[in-house]
Amino acid sequence: MSDGKPYPPRLAIWLLNRVCAGGSEALAGDLVERFREGQTRVWFWRQVLIVLAIGALGKMRRYWPYLSYAAAGSAIPALLWRTVEGVPAALHWWALPWPLSQIAFEGSRSALLALAAVPVLAVGLRISLAFRWVSLFRTAAINLTLLALGHYLLGYLDTVPWLIRPVPGNPHLMRILAMPPPVVEFLFFSLFLVSAWAGCRSARHTRARAR
Repeated sequence: MSDGKPYPPRLAIWLLNRVCAGGSEALAGDLVERFREGQTRVWFWRQVLIVLAIGALGKMRRYWPYLSYAAAGSAIPALLWRTVEGVPAALHWWALPWPLSQIAFEGSRSALLALAAVPVLAVGLRISLAFRWVSLFRTAAINLTLLALGHYLLGYLDTVPWLIRPVPGNPHLMRILAMPPPVVEFLFFSLFLVSAWAGCRSARHTRARAR
């Protein structure tokens, strides 16, 4: 710096200005002054992390219906997969014209599992006074679209044999070796979270204007 004063970490300042909620400029100014008065870089980073943690908790409190929906969406497949395993046969997918037969065979189970999480979002939105039917329909539509895109993109892994192998006992199902179960759960959680955020945006804006 040309004035000879110590300057705090640029990344920490960027996080305060970009990630924190309103008032971050004043807060950053106070922390910079304390830093120039003799505080260490470790102290500065500790204060920034505390502010970021408080901001993250505030976001979680504000968007808890979306987080609940995402948690339910990522947990339901493990709990209900056997329940919906026979759905394609119940729909007589082989008797349907193409492409309905392929959709019924490949997508009916995933669609039901995704829709099973919608009531969780509905309850959360009702409690937070942001319930709108259009938000539920839009969220479900976005979610199913993303699931379908992901399903067909994963189908291209057949061209990379070393990434996949059959599930023991069911050669028709494939497991992706490059993505361990925690990564798959995180991807499902993120997909449901993005769907809820995009599907409920208008309801959130309406609520903000009402305040």
